[in-house]
Amino acid sequence: MKNNIVAAISVIALTMIAAGASASTASQREYKRGYADCKAGRWDENQHGESYKNGCRAAEDQRAGTGARAGAAGAATKPADGGLRGDKTACLLAVKRKTNNPKVVLLSVETSEANNTVTIGVGPDRAPWRCLVKRGIVADVMSLTDEGKL
Repeated sequence: MKNNIVAAISVIALTMIAAGASASTASQREYKRGYADCKAGRWDENQHGESYKNGCRAAEDQRAGTGARAGAAGAATKPADGGLRGDKTACLLAVKRKTNNPKVVLLSVETSEANNTVTIGVGPDRAPWRCLVKRGIVADVMSLTDEGKL
């Protein structure tokens, strides 16, 4: 009788340990999936759990160059600026490349769920350029000057 009880407790304990290990593995898989999705520019944080979101934030941080990490488990934290630093940097680089002019200055930033709009001044006259960007991925760069009137 005593051996049966010990055997039953052992089976229950092993089952609980195995369940805990698989839950941890599922959480790790979600983190990795979120990281991979956001690194590739695909994400939908509203449809996933916290592990997926943490993975996504880690990818954002890496792309933005912040590398922000917190806790022993390495869970990512959202940048204090909401991720705009990476967007600003991506737009500044994109405008520099498009205009072939290294003299650029940030004029304004407007946030939106679809894309953030970053306005950048180019050259000594600060000719305005618009950049549409989200999570460090530039969607469009366009001059805001009416070149037809020049």
